[in-house]
Parts: sequence; C-alpha cells; structure tokens
Amino acid sequence: MATVIFDFDGTIADSFDVIVDIFGSITGKREKVSDEEMAELRGQSLQAVAKHIGIPMWKIPFLLTRGRHMMGRRMDQIPVFEGIGKVIEQLHAEGHELMIVSSNSKRNVRKFLKQHHLYKYFTEVRGNAGLLGKSRILRRVVKSNNFKMKDCIYIGDETRDVLAAKAVGMRVIAVTWGFASASFLESMHPTALAHERPDIIRILEEL
Repeated sequence: MATVIFDFDGTIADSFDVIVDIFGSITGKREKVSDEEMAELRGQSLQAVAKHIGIPMWKIPFLLTRGRHMMGRRMDQIPVFEGIGKVIEQLHAEGHELMIVSSNSKRNVRKFLKQHHLYKYFTEVRGNAGLLGKSRILRRVVKSNNFKMKDCIYIGDETRDVLAAKAVGMRVIAVTWGFASASFLESMHPTALAHERPDIIRILEEL
C-alpha cells in the first residue's frame, strides 16, 4: 500500500473564489476583478492570479499569512470538490495511508475536513508550507515516519506541487481541476495527470 499525501486548496477544497476574494480584499483590488475575469483566472497559478490582481510577488508570503486567518472565518463557505470524498474514502478502505501537506494552516484544514466528515481518513495534517516550503515538509514527513520515498505519492494541483515532489524524489499526480491548467501541469512532467477524481484511484493502481 502507498502513502498518499494530498495538497489541500485546489485538490480537495474548491477554495479558488474565496482565496481570490480574500487577496483582493487585503489589497483593496477586489472590485477590479470582474466575474468574467474570475472565470478566466481559474486554471492559472497562484502567482499568475496575484500578478493579474496587481500584487507584487514579494508581498505574497505576507498575504498568505494574513489570508489564512481571514480564510479561517470562511471555511464553511468553501465546498469540497464533488467526488473527491468518495476517492478519499476508497483509498482509506484499500489500506493506503493518507496525509495532507498544505500551504493553508493546519487549523483551517482540520476544520474543513471535520465539516465534510473527512478528517477520520487522514493520519496527519501539516500546514503553513509557504510558497517554497513544501519540498522541505515532504522530506520531513518521509523521514519522521520512516517511510520509503518510493512508496510515497504527492497529489496536488499547482506547478509548485509538482516541483516540490520532484525535488525530493517523490512521485506526483497533478490534478487538473484546481489552480493550474492541464497543459501547464503537463509541461512540468508529473508522474501522471488526473483529469477526473476517479483517475486518482486508477493511476495509483497502475503505479
């Protein structure tokens, strides 16, 4: 059985609209993003969204920290991606060990998982990964649990998820229903691409 480590925002939680709204509120630029632009921004990286809104890259770490607190008050507004709950339940039933490594706060992730009755399926949640810190946390998860890297798989929706996993030699499944587009993710050469939620189960069986 594998150790399956999930990203959170854009992979399990459909939090795109709330994140963009919070970023816009913090910077005072929310009114400049129309509904049409919001639709177009879906499928782009967090960095691309920030650039479109007019947020300098150097401000993003600060905004993430502040945004996590604001997001905590809005977790009940964020839906779970349809069908991902069934995938998580099946993976758990098959004996895979499930974990989460996220840039969001551990508190927010746990709150969301409990709201959607998914918390019981995960053995560990690690948050506050930051923009460039996921590879470090993935490596710590493997080392602290005495896992073998070859038995671990990371699942995420952004190019930085692919890069973080590849940096530590971990296989990675990139999902196309989150922040980054399928073509952009494919260009990063993940281990596999999941276009539909059940694809995760099929890919794990093949791997």
